[in-house]
Amino acid sequence: MNRRFALAVAVVALLAVSAGCLTYVNDGGDVANETLDAEPPHAYDFATDRDASINLSTETRYTVVYNVSDVEEIRFYRQTPYTGDQPFEFEAFRYQYPDGEVVNGSEFRARGGEVERTPDETWVRFGDDMEDGRLAISASGSPRRFTTLTYVEGSYAVTLPPGFSTDMPIVGHVSPRNHEIETVDGRDRITWDSVTSGSVVVQSYRESDLLVFGVILVIGAVAAVVGTVYFRRQLEELRQRRRQMGLGVYEDDEDENK
Repeated sequence: MNRRFALAVAVVALLAVSAGCLTYVNDGGDVANETLDAEPPHAYDFATDRDASINLSTETRYTVVYNVSDVEEIRFYRQTPYTGDQPFEFEAFRYQYPDGEVVNGSEFRARGGEVERTPDETWVRFGDDMEDGRLAISASGSPRRFTTLTYVEGSYAVTLPPGFSTDMPIVGHVSPRNHEIETVDGRDRITWDSVTSGSVVVQSYRESDLLVFGVILVIGAVAAVVGTVYFRRQLEELRQRRRQMGLGVYEDDEDENK
């Protein structure tokens, strides 16, 4: 029995090691130039005055522009509850020099920059002549539940799609708490003066969705009332049957004897 158990443990360990090696082979190495040079879903806002400016849309992708002044490298990763850190995947890589010149991912590499993926993260390293610039990428995300780690410290801004809001507490949520909301070109813009750690979380809703939420709440309330009435009727019928069978209902009997 002990030999079989030891053999089983050895097989599991071997599979785990093999899986780790395969993961390194599959996920390690450079990100393809075709991925980095892809076109973003919309134009990047390099003119932002924020250290991180995130633009959410109703599509499956969002854009973000980072101020990478005095930054030598950035570790992009995402945290998972069971497998630990995983590389954060993005595309449409662009780097803007202080003079306004914008280069794509392959040109960024040709000028000394690096974009490397490991099993745990994606590293972006800047060349010697890349100072005081801005980095822009596009990644998958939804405005209804958006989360990003603090890859760059400083001031942050998250712009919601048109018609989206976070005002209602039950369906809207923003973290960290010390934020402000302003309206810019008909869109809610959430800003933080300083974010230094943790993550930024925005849970928003389309204002027209409130009608749907209201209908769902009404249906739920009606179902609860109907269910309660049905349960009480069934309980009363059961009591009547017990009386007819002579089993009695003790609480009722006590009340009748009083």
